[in-house]
Amino acid sequence: MSSGERHLSVEEQAVILALLAQDFPGADELRAQVPSAVVSGGCACGCATVDLRAGTEPRALTSPVQDGLLISADVRGHSNGVLLFVEEGHLSYLEVYSIEDEPAALPRPEDLIVDTPASWE
Repeated sequence: MSSGERHLSVEEQAVILALLAQDFPGADELRAQVPSAVVSGGCACGCATVDLRAGTEPRALTSPVQDGLLISADVRGHSNGVLLFVEEGHLSYLEVYSIEDEPAALPRPEDLIVDTPASWE
């Protein structure tokens, strides 16, 4: 791990795993990436958004999902949301946003209302 990087917190891991709880092609590979994923940066506004990069696990864990936004969720009782992005089959970005002016905190996994893309049903 290079300077300025860190492992995902337990809370960040829980949110990502909650987003990946549904079964879809490539979900197992993405879930397997979570324990070794590394936070490589964050947002300057103070929100809980983090840039991700694959950790030390073998490249065999590459998921067949397409690049870009993978899944989104609203936060129950708030005007916040969470977006999970993938690049080249690896977790790449966890965006935590608020529609209000204040930076969004990391939500509790049990407060997520995960959107199920029609292609997964």
